[in-house]
Amino acid sequence: MKKHWLGVRWAVVMTILGGTLVGATDAAACGGEWIEEVQVDYRPQGVARAEKALEQGKYTAAAGAIIRMMPHVKSLKAKDSSSIVARAQHVLAVATARSGGSLDVGREVPGYVQDTWLGKTAEDRRTNLEFAVATLKHVGQLKQDDPAVQTELAEAMAQLDDRREEAKVILEKLAQKDLIATPEGYAALAKLRKSGGDTEGQLAALKRCQAMSGSESVCSQRVDGSAQS
Repeated sequence: MKKHWLGVRWAVVMTILGGTLVGATDAAACGGEWIEEVQVDYRPQGVARAEKALEQGKYTAAAGAIIRMMPHVKSLKAKDSSSIVARAQHVLAVATARSGGSLDVGREVPGYVQDTWLGKTAEDRRTNLEFAVATLKHVGQLKQDDPAVQTELAEAMAQLDDRREEAKVILEKLAQKDLIATPEGYAALAKLRKSGGDTEGQLAALKRCQAMSGSESVCSQRVDGSAQS
């Protein structure tokens, strides 16, 4: 009986050793090294595409791409202006502002991450625009008051009734130094001047918008409040 158990134990040991040797042989056949699985981060490419879409005026596509890649983007805090987070938030903030706080991303992102982005209510639109203002303020601090970001910040502020005076101050200061960086910025200034009864100033800003954009209709739509994303 004792011999029988010894035989069984010996067989088990040989089986284990045999498996180890086979594994070693297989590893040797593959170069003798363990290759760790590499996780590829596709977000840098995705953010770059979103930035391109934003430049082309495709605000829905730009915003949708960011929300899909980073559903929790609102809760993130960028520490460097060149970071993926800062760039992603910048794209989303500008797209949100230029869409009036209402992003048509219903077909771009799943329902569980849509949050307030669709802007179905006035409260949701305000929430989105306040995100845009806060984000662009932060990006402006990281970029040390870059005129382009200041222009975009004023665009976002101009969408909120209680921030329009502040937006106008920013844009007027930039206009005095010829630093308004976007046609949308001049369109926002034209609209603000119009609401203040400054017809001559409105036409001057509208003319600059048209010169920068090459499109009279785009500028007029923004001033009249009928721009589309």
